[in-house]
Amino acid sequence: MSFITYNRSQMNLFGYSVEDFARDDPKSRFVVELVSRLDLSALYSRYSSQGGDSYAPDMMLALWFYAYSNGITSTRKLEELCKFDTRYIYITGNQHPDHSTLSRFRKAHLDLLDQYFVEILLIAQAEGISSFNQIAIDGTKIKAHSSKRHGYTEDQLDKRIEKLRAEIKQYMQRCNFVEQGATDELDLETLRAEKERLERLEKEILERKAQLKERKKQLKSEHRSRHQINVKEPDARMMPSVDGPGYNAQLGVDMSSHLIVAHEVVSQPNDQGQFIPIQEQVEKNLGSDDKRSYTADSGYHNSTDLKELEEKQIDAVIADPQLSNRSIKETPTSKEELQKEERKLKRSDFVYHEQGDYYECPTGKKLFPVERNSERIVYRSNDCQDCPLINLCISSKKKVKQIHRSVNESYCERMAKKLQTSAAQERLKKRSVTVEPVFGNLKHNLGYRGFSLSGLNNVRSEFTLMCIGHNINVLFKNMLGKRLAAFITASQEKDDLLILFSKNILAFLILYFAQRLRMRKNYQYRRI
Repeated sequence: MSFITYNRSQMNLFGYSVEDFARDDPKSRFVVELVSRLDLSALYSRYSSQGGDSYAPDMMLALWFYAYSNGITSTRKLEELCKFDTRYIYITGNQHPDHSTLSRFRKAHLDLLDQYFVEILLIAQAEGISSFNQIAIDGTKIKAHSSKRHGYTEDQLDKRIEKLRAEIKQYMQRCNFVEQGATDELDLETLRAEKERLERLEKEILERKAQLKERKKQLKSEHRSRHQINVKEPDARMMPSVDGPGYNAQLGVDMSSHLIVAHEVVSQPNDQGQFIPIQEQVEKNLGSDDKRSYTADSGYHNSTDLKELEEKQIDAVIADPQLSNRSIKETPTSKEELQKEERKLKRSDFVYHEQGDYYECPTGKKLFPVERNSERIVYRSNDCQDCPLINLCISSKKKVKQIHRSVNESYCERMAKKLQTSAAQERLKKRSVTVEPVFGNLKHNLGYRGFSLSGLNNVRSEFTLMCIGHNINVLFKNMLGKRLAAFITASQEKDDLLILFSKNILAFLILYFAQRLRMRKNYQYRRI
């Protein structure tokens, strides 16, 4: 297939070229140059040799990259910018793709965006932007394209199905009346089309009900009756933080450069179990590095993940929501201290002895394992009746003290000890000022508070495009700063270049003031 040609440097009849439009916006030039460094063979291979000319794929890709780097997601808005904004006119070469063409291009090539995301990261790595050895992981909720008014509980779905079946029955009766010649006022084709539409809607609602039942099996019993499913976008889940259906967007961010190095979108409302997938994606995108470390907040704390991280010897710091309740002391809390404070005993007041597999209480009594399953172990004391701390330790209904311990509790305890070090605390502080500003930039500066596309797969690809837009801005600023620093360094090393630069500035000033003087004289002559 041939493409619609364009030449940004070609002079116009009026003596200008589209390159003149980008003089005040070097970022548009940067995006065009960046796209030229990507491997676009897979993109070009999708175009057939049949049919009319299409817009050049590299131009369309650069246009969408630049649009998302400026927070533009609407195809109609982008169509308008291609006509009246000189920055976009430069990227398109003064071509004007309409909103339908822009939308088709974005939807048709969403699956290639992950490849381009990684290639841009490798360009940043080759430019020496960062060593990428400190990664922060976090998540945020982003609103789905569908509205919350499409959310239904199971009871509401049952009422909707009942109402639909009643309407279908009425349309079937009307069709019979027309077929029997009882009335000529109704159009049979219109009635049949409406009946078929209602039947398709009933089938869709039944499918959503089945999906809702499967999802409710994974929830706690107290949450099942209120759980909703969005009939228009079932992948989205109701999330209070976005006041409606939304998705949980995950990021891995380089602490040094604030570049996004890994991303994912899930429908799960919390961050449990998301640390390992992001960590593995970072290693895949950037390559393995034994010196690379990871930091995350308490939402990712999970004994299973901690076990896997320790077995893989990955340097990770994950905040612990139960840090104050971990048994990591060398000795139990003293009996005198507890009697003086008159507070209830916590697990942290006990000490776990791994060698003997038992807990030691503040009075010296031992709690041994009495029950065990695949998830936890129960430790129980033999006798607590004569203990002076019995009122502070157990309730009046219980006779002995017992402690439930996870089979992976030792991994949590080692992480808790690590969290008490100054290095881990410093990493957690740095995390909060690294990944949070990235979410702030995506949501506030670029305006990505909701997705434009529907469905989990489409949303994942659109979020990739958002991350590319963010990385383009970061990469542009870093590379611009590096080039400016290199120019200054070269100027300082070469005195002749500095002298030449000074002479050019002096000559410019002389010409400028001479021109102003001539303009002043001409103005005086006109007054005479």
